[in-house]
Order: sequence, then structure tokens, then C-alpha cells
Amino acid sequence: GRPVRNALVQHTDDSEVTLNVCLASDFEGGALKLYGPRGSGQERTVLAEYTAPKAGYALIHAGRQLHEVARVTGGERMGLITWTRSSGARAQACPCCWMNNRDKFQADSCICGPRWN
Repeated sequence: GRPVRNALVQHTDDSEVTLNVCLASDFEGGALKLYGPRGSGQERTVLAEYTAPKAGYALIHAGRQLHEVARVTGGERMGLITWTRSSGARAQACPCCWMNNRDKFQADSCICGPRWN
């Protein structure tokens, strides 16, 4: 059968902007929590929580915005996630953390660099 994932741990996206569209709202649990952006000092602060999204509604957030999905306790949560990327922005800084410049001296410590991928 198909693997089942009923939650997502806190993470950032490999994008500059993320579009999250709710496709089905017949589920329980599964709240989407948004935290401060990576590197902001607010990484552990819940800035918003969406507990009952409606089918057809969307949320847009920065890719470096830390977020998680709480455990779905009933039904099936379905969403359409689209990542938008900018080659110009990516040439200057890491798209996940925006903390490291893309140069040979810092690339090894970047979470998107070759050391980690």
C-alpha cells in the first residue's frame, strides 16, 4: 500500500515562496503552525496556527518560514504545495536559511550545500 505520513516536523522549504492549498477539509488534527523565519531569533515562537482550513483556501508563506503540521487524528488531510524559486535570489544566499552567502568559504556550512545533500 501507499505510505502514510500523518504529520510533518518543523522545517523550512527549498523555495523563496510556498503556496499551500487545502484540497480536502474532512480531517481532524493536522494544524499548520508557522514559526519565525530561520535566523530571526523567533524559530521557537508560534506566530500563527491554522486549525481548520477549508478546501480551496490557500496560505502563502516565505520558504524560510519554519512550519510544521501537527498529527492528523482522523480523516485524510490533502494539500497541494507549490514552491516558487528565484535564480537571482539563490545566487546570493541559501534559499532555506538565508544566512549563508553562496561562496566557497561558507558553502560547506550551508544546510543546502554539498556536505549535507
